[in-house]
Amino acid sequence: MLIAVKQLAQKDTLLTALKKIKHEKNKQLAQAFSHTYLLAALLVLLFSPIAFFTDYKQIND
Repeated sequence: MLIAVKQLAQKDTLLTALKKIKHEKNKQLAQAFSHTYLLAALLVLLFSPIAFFTDYKQIND
């Protein structure tokens, strides 16, 4: 009986630890994607004005 109680306590501890690890992993993954989208947005914002100067002007003869 004592062994079963210890195993149940160990199971609960492991489940709690795994939930914390999973939560932390998901949080870090979401943060990484957030940084990626922020970087992409900054690059688009930075290079958009440059794109206006790359258009060819048509010459009317």
